[in-house]
Amino acid sequence: MKKYILYLILMCLSYIGFAQNLTPPQVVGYLSASTMKVNFPFNVKGIPFAQIPKSVWYPTSVIIADLQMNYYMEGSNSKQINTVRKHVVPDSKTGAWEITGLSIEPSPNSIPNTSVDHNRTTYMLSIYQIHTGQKSAMWYANIQPNYVQVHKIPDQKLGPKVVPIKDKVILNPQPIPPKEIKRKLKSNL
Repeated sequence: MKKYILYLILMCLSYIGFAQNLTPPQVVGYLSASTMKVNFPFNVKGIPFAQIPKSVWYPTSVIIADLQMNYYMEGSNSKQINTVRKHVVPDSKTGAWEITGLSIEPSPNSIPNTSVDHNRTTYMLSIYQIHTGQKSAMWYANIQPNYVQVHKIPDQKLGPKVVPIKDKVILNPQPIPPKEIKRKLKSNL
């Protein structure tokens, strides 16, 4: 009977250990669902998991940051999405982490001479912890760039289009007498 009770206690303890959810990452100076004003590229520093009360994290877990850009091209009503993903392993003792060099640009466009409509462009950053297939809840923020950079689409030329002149324009052309045409034709033969 003692073995049965011990076995039952061990099963309950192991179940409680698996039932713990991973703690979502937190960013220094920002709450989840806030707006961050940044310059691209930018860095994100996390609060160490050891400083978060009752946090669940593992030295082998991975912190993943997804930076997503939703945008429209000028003259188009189709929404386009581009995503950049970076990951980092937290410090094994304190759980401190930092992701550097976050930046994103639109995908190359097949329509020449178009650029991104910055008035309808949005950015979102989401960060979560993952360990052995288990994901934590997400920390996310809306990103607002401090400056708007004009992204040049391949094969896009700025400014007026210059057409090369193929033929020289002759002002006040004189008619060619028919005798000269006959002489030129005979000499060519």
